[in-house]
Amino acid sequence: MDIATAQSMVLETLQRAANQNAEILKPAELKLKEWETEPGFYSILLNIFSDHSIDVNVRWLAVLYFKNGIDRYWRKTAPNALSEAEKVSLRQGLTSNFHEPINQIATQLAVLISKVARFDCPREWPELVPMLLAAVKSEDPLVQHRALLVLHHVIKTLSSKRLAGDRRLFQELTSNVFSFVLNLWNSHMENFLTQV
Repeated sequence: MDIATAQSMVLETLQRAANQNAEILKPAELKLKEWETEPGFYSILLNIFSDHSIDVNVRWLAVLYFKNGIDRYWRKTAPNALSEAEKVSLRQGLTSNFHEPINQIATQLAVLISKVARFDCPREWPELVPMLLAAVKSEDPLVQHRALLVLHHVIKTLSSKRLAGDRRLFQELTSNVFSFVLNLWNSHMENFLTQV
């Protein structure tokens, strides 16, 4: 089956899963559950929730299924774990979603990225924090806001790791974040005070 056909099937199933009628909803949920372990399923979900022309409820379901799949299939030791190649592709796709117009979906994306960061940052995903800091410097206020939201969730998640090695890596990773965020806050505060 080609990717376009698979994406079409997943999209139709998500649309049925968003239906309020239990006779339509239940079989769709079972089908999605069945596809969770299929290679490429999470890439299709990423494509669906990244497409702003799709209904918000369907995109919401796609991002929730993706987020829940992180807990079950992202670990290397998990049964039916995602392949490394798919993970690399998914990480790249996730960090290109800073133009999300819907706040609720943007929040779920931020949580989703933080879950991936807990497993992969900084060893497999060393570019995450520098990339977030670069996005925060964007002239586009939406991109800047979304990057700050993701940075908040990532730092919150990484700071909760308790092993000494993880704590040391977190310290190294965030050593320049505080001064950067403080300068950004001061700049925004000055702009605010001049407007008042």
